[in-house]
Amino acid sequence: MKIGYLGPKGTFSYEACREYCKDKQEMIEYKTIPETILALENMEIEEAIVPIENSLQGCVTDALDTLIQNEDIKVKDELILEIKQNLMANSNLSLKEIEEVYSHPQALAQCKNYLETNLPKAKIIPVESTAFAAKKVSESSKNIACIGNIACLEEYNLKLIQKNIQDNNFNKTKFWILSKSESKKTTKNKMSMLFSVKDKPGALYKVLEIFNKYNLNLTKIESRPAKTVLGEYIFLIDVLIGASQEELAIEEIKEKNIFVRILGKY
Repeated sequence: MKIGYLGPKGTFSYEACREYCKDKQEMIEYKTIPETILALENMEIEEAIVPIENSLQGCVTDALDTLIQNEDIKVKDELILEIKQNLMANSNLSLKEIEEVYSHPQALAQCKNYLETNLPKAKIIPVESTAFAAKKVSESSKNIACIGNIACLEEYNLKLIQKNIQDNNFNKTKFWILSKSESKKTTKNKMSMLFSVKDKPGALYKVLEIFNKYNLNLTKIESRPAKTVLGEYIFLIDVLIGASQEELAIEEIKEKNIFVRILGKY
């Protein structure tokens, strides 16, 4: 089985994919999250693993937006990865010697206070992944550094300047395992779904009221622009399930002529 992830080697997506695969599947790297999901849509791979939410930065919008646009893709499972950010360079630089710092925008945001306090004069440069930043630093002779996964140390032969520099130690990322088939888990306790409502007073409340009626616990609600008309949104929700009450709720929502799409039960 081929499983896609956001590469190159050394990203947190790579670490999550390794944890999920247990070296039993072939891992295929892609340059961006949308490319990873589209590879699944085009059947280049059988599954994809993508970050969907970070405990500090919230929803990963390009993952969610790409999922919304590709209706055949299902959420098969989820994986939670603890995120530790580390400052690395190609030589044993002091903090004062570092002129530029490269990393993914989310990693930079997670270390914002550290950077402002310890590297106020360094130029902060966002790139497409933490591993790409590590690769760039490893190939440079300049006094530059990167922020990323500790796995990049060995992968790109870097030097550790300082470990665990994230501003908040409660830093976790939720990854979704995506497939074109539904989860085969015998016990499913969560459902992820999309719905949209008309832009009028009380429209969202009327949908949420149905979940309350069936005593269903919503653990997440996120909105994204529908990209059709200004003011129209698509909502993503996670619902705890177990007693089949969610089916009754979904049917009642559909009876109101509301768009509903089940991303997956897992």
